[in-house]
Amino acid sequence: MITELIKNGYFREVTTEGRKEWILQSPVRVVIKADVLKGLKAAYPLHEETGGILYAYPVNGDLIVTRFTILPNQLGPTERKTGYKPLGSETERNKALLSGALPIRFHSHPVEIYENPYDRQPLTFFQKTSVADRHNSYLPITAEGYTIVLPDGLLSANDRLATDIRFYLYGGLVAPDSLKALLTSEKVYIYFALAATFLTLFFSGPRKAWSIFLVAAIASVLVFIIEKRPTGTTNTDNDLIISIP
Repeated sequence: MITELIKNGYFREVTTEGRKEWILQSPVRVVIKADVLKGLKAAYPLHEETGGILYAYPVNGDLIVTRFTILPNQLGPTERKTGYKPLGSETERNKALLSGALPIRFHSHPVEIYENPYDRQPLTFFQKTSVADRHNSYLPITAEGYTIVLPDGLLSANDRLATDIRFYLYGGLVAPDSLKALLTSEKVYIYFALAATFLTLFFSGPRKAWSIFLVAAIASVLVFIIEKRPTGTTNTDNDLIISIP
């Protein structure tokens, strides 16, 4: 299956840390079917992390997620509030591959935990990945003799009672490691550009300030365009379509 997917343009080869790996060829669309989203919402716990494997089937250049499996969290009651260690991950990944699907790992961020209760955090907290999350999103899997790296998924609520959920893709050498980190870094860049403009205005006058502003504006647009940012939209069937540029 992997050989055929490579021939069909789903993967491209890269070299990381001296080893050859295959990552998703972008742009690519990951379509999570409405029934899967309903199932994820039903399986989403408020007080502890959970996760599992999405079955992403290659169809006409897209990856269509039509099923998923929740894997038990091996951590204890306290640890699982802020961590997830799946049981049977390798077995489930092999099942997905045998069924003709690519296995996409995912885990959740709960809305009620001791360290970061929802009411005390901005919504973007749930777009942030931990160091362990980012590390795990680069862990390769072996399939049919190929070393493959796929992005991971993050499941989170967008309200305190989890009446609605959001799903993001991160890492895997094709998506941002953290949407929160990406947004923060862009804000810092813009603030720096504005500060440079005002300092130039104060010390060198409006003509040079306009030049600095123009350069900063162009650079900001380029950063926004070049940066890979998955965008999620919903179609008429309520499927979530995540496009990775």
